[in-house]
Amino acid sequence: MFNILICDDDISAVNHIKDILNAACQRHKIGVEINYYINPLELKQKISMKKFDFDILLLDIDMPEITGIEIAEILRNAGYETIIIFISAHEEFVYKAIEYQPFRYIRKICMEAELPIAIQSAVKQLELKSDAQIIVNTNDGDLKISILDIVYYETGKNKRKVTFYMKDNRTIEVNATISEMMEKTDRQNYIMIHRSCVVNADYVKRIHNYIVELDTGEKQIVSRTRYKDVRIQLLRYWGEII
Repeated sequence: MFNILICDDDISAVNHIKDILNAACQRHKIGVEINYYINPLELKQKISMKKFDFDILLLDIDMPEITGIEIAEILRNAGYETIIIFISAHEEFVYKAIEYQPFRYIRKICMEAELPIAIQSAVKQLELKSDAQIIVNTNDGDLKISILDIVYYETGKNKRKVTFYMKDNRTIEVNATISEMMEKTDRQNYIMIHRSCVVNADYVKRIHNYIVELDTGEKQIVSRTRYKDVRIQLLRYWGEII
């Protein structure tokens, strides 16, 4: 069972979104519980009180009291990794929205076609997260870790060693090459930005001027030969249609 929250100040839009979701989830036998807020300030308060417990957030951008982008910023700053799907009638917000790592950006006029596909993909990602673990060999023995908790990994002068930088600030030195670790983390969200470093797109805040900035505040240089491909991979992963 997956918990979905809709936040839109237009109740008719909320009902339309619910109808699309219910039809899609019934068709694909996805168990969901759907809730909604028409007052985004109530959602802001719920996040601030650490009472936000939803898997997927469908978030309208253009709301009068507080924008969907501001809600997304509050959610990410509070440490929530909730899947965000922005829904808007205005395409001009797409580049600002990318900063908060949305799973998709859907235009309201295209909801019937795009929303069912987005929900299926979001549920698949949630299912993958539940069992995304690998075994790595360290000097202290074999260790099981969740690859979703890896912010980035890199290799140094010793090409037979890879260092993982985890979201809880741990570092783990693994006895392996970077190519071997790429095989173990062979997913769309792991992107090689230069030959010695791979980043998890889930933790990339922005890309600009050959630099990726991570949620941790760290900055990593993207090689000039890879920059265009890295940017395209990130935008696709964040849900922009190129």
